[in-house]
Parts: sequence; structure tokens; C-alpha cells
Amino acid sequence: MKVCLVGAATANQLDHRVSDTDAARIMGDLAPVGILSLAAVLEARGLRPEIVDLNRVRYRWLCDSNPDKGDFCGFAGAQFADGDFDFCGFSTVCSSYPLTIRIAAEVKRAHPETLVVLGGPQASVVDVSTMRAFPWIDLVVRGEAEQTLPDLIDALATRRSLASLPGITFRQHGEIVRNPDAPLVSDLDALPFPAFHLFPDIRFCRHVPLELGRGCPFACTFCSTNDFFRRRFRLKGPARMIAEMRQVRQTYGISSFELVHDMFTVDRKRVEAFCEALLESQEEFTWGCSARTDCIDEELIALMARAGCRGIFFGIESGSARMQKVIDKGLDLNDSAARIHSCDTYNIKTAVSLMTGFPDETMNDLRATAAFFVDSLRYDHADPQLSILAPLSDTPIQRQHKDSVVLNDDLTDMSYRGWEQEPRDHAMIHGHPEIFSSFYSVPTPHLEHGFLKEFRDFLLSGARAFRRLLLGLHQDSGDVVDVFQQWQRWRTENGISFLGGDRSVYYARGSFAADFLRFVRLQYIPAASSAPLAIAALVDYEAALLDGDRKSAIHDESLTPDGRPHVHPEVDVIEVPADYQEIVRRLRQGRPLDDIRDHPVKLAIRKNGTRAAEARQLTPLSARLLALCDGALTVEEIVRAFRQQNETEVPGVSMDKLCLAGIEMLRQQRLIAL
Repeated sequence: MKVCLVGAATANQLDHRVSDTDAARIMGDLAPVGILSLAAVLEARGLRPEIVDLNRVRYRWLCDSNPDKGDFCGFAGAQFADGDFDFCGFSTVCSSYPLTIRIAAEVKRAHPETLVVLGGPQASVVDVSTMRAFPWIDLVVRGEAEQTLPDLIDALATRRSLASLPGITFRQHGEIVRNPDAPLVSDLDALPFPAFHLFPDIRFCRHVPLELGRGCPFACTFCSTNDFFRRRFRLKGPARMIAEMRQVRQTYGISSFELVHDMFTVDRKRVEAFCEALLESQEEFTWGCSARTDCIDEELIALMARAGCRGIFFGIESGSARMQKVIDKGLDLNDSAARIHSCDTYNIKTAVSLMTGFPDETMNDLRATAAFFVDSLRYDHADPQLSILAPLSDTPIQRQHKDSVVLNDDLTDMSYRGWEQEPRDHAMIHGHPEIFSSFYSVPTPHLEHGFLKEFRDFLLSGARAFRRLLLGLHQDSGDVVDVFQQWQRWRTENGISFLGGDRSVYYARGSFAADFLRFVRLQYIPAASSAPLAIAALVDYEAALLDGDRKSAIHDESLTPDGRPHVHPEVDVIEVPADYQEIVRRLRQGRPLDDIRDHPVKLAIRKNGTRAAEARQLTPLSARLLALCDGALTVEEIVRAFRQQNETEVPGVSMDKLCLAGIEMLRQQRLIAL
């Protein structure tokens, strides 16, 4: 039997402007490890499945300059036109489920005899409703499929009845039959190594995804993980995981991994065993994982860091203690903040995932979540994220509100949910809310939904564009929501509207940052700030970053008397009205800013890309010396001018030697070039 397995479209950050190399890296990092695991199982049974990655197909479509190429689904369907498959199995996720359904229709249209099958987390929970709505779907494989899929293909090949095969939903005599669930895979170590050799983009991968375990013992009301894996927590053994990591490095030369499991740290002893085995192996692997903040502590974080952990995803969800109880998450938020701090101490990057738009959420709950988001910005290695709740199919929240969900007709907002929607996708979503519930919103009687969407975009773009200023404004005002409301009013009064009505596009562009800095200077500082000097210094710093990017294209000469030092092309020198180092120190420590004194200092800001790589506060002596390095004076002339400016010599060091040492230090710091 000829089998094709199709990975779901997940790389929504691809567009035609992305280079081939960068696109390959994006797709490599999103390797469909579930599909590749199933392919390995089939290979062990003697089959040779073909793998199609819809991310790669979509990139080809984006780069195709033919004006008659059609929409993506038609283009993708054409990729299967020459294929002569008996079985075409699609992996599914909620964000691209409409695309998968439409592409499956194209496959069925081209090859009516091909069995079109869905699997994965989305199809598993909406199997019956999907098959009722879309007659071209022949069968759904539910849940973990490493045993079900090969048994299904064997039954189809030998024309045996499917009535006794667990874990499938299929058509029989015009009726939809749903067999009982299949047993879970009890021994993950017994699964074969994923068939990465069938996925060409793996060689470009920066962090190879490897499945670490399955199942979550918790029951958050918004999450579907516990349904798919039926809350059965399992981990692969340390020896097996290290063997897989070693095999990837030996085969592909990659030593960095994303260990896939929602709740790795639930079993502390097994985490310790894994880390100790890595340390004992003396192999330099780096890796990231997911964890709950109440299933980890500083001692374990330190051990994980020593064993190569460089990133942890923390699902905090809400910064409100009340909402933590309402959604059955149950985290102690002070403890969560302490874990983020600990990770920062050990140079572990953290994704701090938060959500808003819960049905019971109030403005006070939103303020608490926003405060947690912005407070995370004080840690250099923390990356706070904010999304609006998507009611995932068959979760408690979706079941409770299934008759009152709201579909926003704003296609750009749907794009934010995970994928750019075409009109036919939108019509499909509109007609089947029970199947595509993640594109809907639950009622939020205490919060206006448009307000939440703009506030989300404001926070996310602000954290990227002016991280320290956003933290400073929150620390100064005590409430970043209040700052946002002031900004909204000022934006409206000054006629600043969204480009083409597209809110997300406006907030993603540099014009937002420029407008917001004007608001802070003209409105917030004079009318609302209790720490105007500190906020002004932060604004000046951010404004320097917006003032164009500089690229170095110089050949730096060695220091000679006739050399002419000049400020490095990557560097801007600005003056701010207060001690910037002290302001940053207080932001990191959460200390007040209102007693910052008037004390102008010079900053040398070296740019890298669109953000600052470094801001160095200059001593008065360095500032005077840097001012002399204007490209007009030779080193000899600078020494003479410096001697005239500074009559008091440092004991034991001549002024000439001090000047030359200072010039060389500035050169080594790449603040000047010759």
C-alpha cells in the first residue's frame, strides 16, 4: 500500500520576503515530529511512506510569481495530482484546520479512490462533526496512533473489517462509526527513532524537536492536552533520550534540542536523573523544555542549567490570583515570579505565556495579568507573551460556552489566531463553530473585546520596541493599563488612526513606536509622571534606537600618531538628563524612580540590527575624550587638546599616556575607529 503522510501547516511566519535559508531554518525548527514518528513505525513494518510538509508547500506557493497560481489550497492540492497514493493521512492542528480540510478535498477530487484520513489533536476531538460536515473525509485516527495506524493500514491492505479496530472513526454503509479509544502507548522507549531522513529541512534546523514524553496530570479548563493524552503522564528514559540526541548530532551535526512535552518537570526525580545522566555523559547538548512553575525550584533550575538547559516555556496564563482558581490552573504567582527570576539568574531564557479574554475576567484581573507581563520585562532572559483565549474544541470552557461563542469578521484578527484566512476558510469557519471553535471568542461581559485586542498588540509591540520604557512607565504609574488608556485617548485626539483600519499592522510598524514616544514626551511626562527625569532618560534612549540603523563598513587601523579617530559608525552618543545606569538598576530591582536626580550623562549606544546591542554610560573623562574623536584631529592633536582640557594629572601617570590609553580603550570597546 502506498502511503503519504502530510504534516500540518504551522509556519505562519513565512512570507515571500524570507530567504530560502531562513525559510528552511523556520521549517526545520517546526519539523513534524509526530508525523515522523509514525513514519518510523510504518518503516519498521516494511512500508515506505512519503512525507509532505505543508509548510514547504506553502513556501513554494508564496515564492511562485505566476499570477495564475491560484490560492494556497488549490496550489497544495495540485502537488498531490501526480501522486498515486492509496492512503493520504493528514496531521491536524486547530490553527490550520480549515486549510487541511480544503486541501484534503482537493486530494479527494483528484484521486477519488485514495483514502483520505485525518489524525492529530484537532481531528481527534471533532471527528464525528468533521466527517458529517465534510463527506470527502473517509476516516479519522484518534489519539496516539503508533499502534492504530499500522494496524489500520494492514487491515485495509488485507480488506479486513474495521469494526474491531480501536481508535478510529469511519464510514460504514452511510453511517459514521466511532470505535472505542485505542490504548495509550505505555512504553515510549519502545518507539523507533523519528524518520528525520524523510524530512530534508532537518539539516537546516537550529533546535531539533524530540519527543520527551506525553500526558499532563492537570486539568486546566482551557487546555486540550489532557484530553488527547487522557491525562496519562509518561516520559522517555534518560538513556533513550541521550541516545536520540547523540544520533541527531552524529547524523546531522546538530546539538541543540527542543524537548517536546507539556509538563517535563512534574516528576522531579526523573528530571534529576535525566540531567545527571547528561552531565555524566560529558556531552555538550543544549535543550529547552516546558514546565509548570510550581513543579520546579531554584535547585532544580540550577541543575538543569548545568546540564545544558537554555530555555523553558512557562504557561502562567493569568496574573490574577482569582483567575488562577477560576481556570483551575492554581499557581502561586509570587512563586511563579521567583522561578522566572531564578531562570534569569542562570541565563535560561523563559517564555512567559499569559492569556486574556476569559469569560469571568474583570478589569482588575486584566490589570493583574498586564502587571505580571510587564514585571517580567525586568529580567533580560524573559520573553512575556500575551494571547486572547481561543476556546479549543471539547475543553471545559468551550463546552460551557459553545452556544454563545462570537466570531469576529475581522480577518486580520483571525490571522493573529494562527493563520491568514481566505474568504472560503472564513465561510467554512462561520458555518461550523463546533468544528473550528478556536477561531471564535467566548463572551467577556466585563471587558470589551476590541479593547483587549488593541491592548494585546500594544503590550507585545511595546515589549519589542521599547522594553525598558514600558517597564519604567508601569513602575512609574503603577498600572500599565492606565498608561494604555491615556495613550488611546491621546492617539484619538491627535488623529492617529490605524493604517487601512488594520490595528495589528499599525502596532507592528515603527510608526507606532515613534508616535508613542511623542505621547510620552508631550502628554505623559508633563501630565502624569511622578518620575519625569527617569522617564525622559528612557525616552531619549529609545528615540536614539529609532534614529536609523548604522552598519559598519570600515577597516580599523592600529593606533598611530597621525591616525584620525572617529566615532564608530555603529555608535550614537547621546546625552540623557539622569544617571541611566541607576535607572536601569532600579528597574531590575523594582525600586522607585521618583527620587532620581537631575544628573546629565552621556551614553554611547552601539546598534545591532534594529535594536541596541549595548548602551555604555561614559565617565566624564571618556565623554570628553570621545568628543575629541571627531575624525578631524589626529591622535597627536587629540593628546595635545586633552592635555589642555585636563590640567590635573593622575598620580604616577602622565596626561599623554592617560589620553593614549583612553583612546585605545575606546577603540577596543568599538566606540571609535581609526
